Amino acid sequence: MIDWHRTRRAFIAQSAAALALSRAGFAAIAAVDHASGTGPAPQPLPFGRVTAGGDLAHRTAQNFTRLQADIYRPPAMWRQTNWKSWPGDFEGRALLAVTLLARATGSEPDYFPAMVAAYSAQLNAQGYFGPLLDLHAINEQQLSGHGWLLRGLCEYYEWKREPASLAQIKAIVRNLALPLRGCYAAYPIDPALRSQAAGGVDGHLSGQQSNWIVSTDTCCAFIFLDGIAHAWVVLKAAGDASAFALKALIDEAIARFLQVDLVAIQAQTHASLTATRALLRIYAETGDAKLLQAAKERFRLYRAMAMTEHYANTNWFGRPETWTEPCAIIDSFMVATQLWQHTGFAAYLEDAHLIWFNGVGRGLRDNGGFGTDTCVGAKSPFIKVRSYEAYFCCTMRGGEGHARAAQYLYFTQPAKLGIPVLTVPFFADSSANIDLGHGPMKLRQTTAYPYSGRVQIEVESATPQVPTRVRFFCAGWSANHTLTLNGRQLRVTHEPSESGGTFLSTIFTPKPTDVLILDQTLTVGSRGPISPSTPRGSYAFQAGPLVLGYKADAVANGADAPVAADPAAAPARRTPAPDPPVVPIARDAKLVATAAPGTYRVEGTEIELSRINDLNDSSAGPRDPCTRQILFRDS
Repeated sequence: MIDWHRTRRAFIAQSAAALALSRAGFAAIAAVDHASGTGPAPQPLPFGRVTAGGDLAHRTAQNFTRLQADIYRPPAMWRQTNWKSWPGDFEGRALLAVTLLARATGSEPDYFPAMVAAYSAQLNAQGYFGPLLDLHAINEQQLSGHGWLLRGLCEYYEWKREPASLAQIKAIVRNLALPLRGCYAAYPIDPALRSQAAGGVDGHLSGQQSNWIVSTDTCCAFIFLDGIAHAWVVLKAAGDASAFALKALIDEAIARFLQVDLVAIQAQTHASLTATRALLRIYAETGDAKLLQAAKERFRLYRAMAMTEHYANTNWFGRPETWTEPCAIIDSFMVATQLWQHTGFAAYLEDAHLIWFNGVGRGLRDNGGFGTDTCVGAKSPFIKVRSYEAYFCCTMRGGEGHARAAQYLYFTQPAKLGIPVLTVPFFADSSANIDLGHGPMKLRQTTAYPYSGRVQIEVESATPQVPTRVRFFCAGWSANHTLTLNGRQLRVTHEPSESGGTFLSTIFTPKPTDVLILDQTLTVGSRGPISPSTPRGSYAFQAGPLVLGYKADAVANGADAPVAADPAAAPARRTPAPDPPVVPIARDAKLVATAAPGTYRVEGTEIELSRINDLNDSSAGPRDPCTRQILFRDS
């Protein structure tokens, strides 16, 4: 969050500036400095070095269990509902999700090696899914699906180093990607020619424009960009001769993506954020400052024009009446974290916390899958379940979301000369094995965050013992920070920040049994709207990073029917439940904590507000809308 107490006028000004940037087409992006400070960007711990515990481990286990159901493994996986319309999509997302969760948890399913080996038999004669490429009828949904397949193959290859996986990457690049040279420059981006106010959760082809068959998931061809960007990193490291030509295609696709007016064309936010991750991936390899600047502007535009009041997304730019999509929410979480990583601006970490605990947290269902919600703000102060589970896309993106959430708990900057740095940007029960260049160190973190502010880090082992700078993220919704070592208060530095949060840092020499404790108070109160489409005068309540909602008495069985794994078993879709009566709560109402974590009583009333990210442990059924009132007005 750029300004925790931003005024509506300031926010609208920022939104207008972001919109102007989108319409300018990023024609002249100035070079920018790499990051605040000096030295290389901090890096997250490699998979296998950090183990999540507590609520993060619980949510991860729920999602991983769901992703090991029969529909996510052969033979059922090969014939899911979108296998014809989105070739490679389901297969790629499943491979990516299970690969990353296996690495993050250290638990590889027994069937997984055989599943990966079975992919080759499903491919066409040129080594990819679906029909052969027709350069006069380029199916952007086929490219989109293979963006996920390339991501899955690249992550699997970087883990296992199996030649067969590398050969599959090369075949897709050679036969599906490289023939597209010159085609991305002509991708249709004229808003007048694209179908708008159409499309469903699963998207469909909407017609042909020139040599492209386009989708209602507008701009989904740019999901392929992240796949070929990852493939370029892998092939470049392997010394493959095709890397040079692939980079030229990437540059062409990036140039076209930056010409798109995302708002005017009503681009799908998932596709736009995935392409933004591609910009950051290439920036991390090349240091091209123009790409970092472009990623910052694209994310700023998204935050200003397509983020809901609970830090989720609208499925398309310019369509706040639609629904959320956890695929995009997870993309936004990753983009925000990586922007902090590469710029040093703590405001991006505020965004990442808010997105994770609210947008991502609300999307997780009790079966471990992810589903969509209505967009709170423009049309209604209520959030409701729209579809219980989007098993064919969002559930699988949850795999990378949870894996990255664990990996992002600790970032390091080893130092050959000077003092190494350990940054703690997120808080969760966890254990970590860290090497800052002077030998291994094992840490254990315990915390009740986001319900309270205390964070404890115990040094379980440290050899050798060298001075280390430790940095803790301090968000704008926190105050009264103190840092103690074995009960003794330390001298600390509050790092300067242009906006948003900051970092509290200290230098100490870790020794076994040392206990470092950060204490902080988490603010509880109201904040103004974050979207320009939200009615003037509305406000929401937050406790730390948690959005609070009133559990309204909604009509039962009113949510859209879930999309069943077996389409024949899917019940008929119903009209979403009507809104219940609006409950007025004064903006300056005092909220008193109850015994239940994340639950507060409005002083002088019986009204309770509670966290909205509890559907994963809810007894609600698939047809329960789980309605929460998030926006309020004075009575």
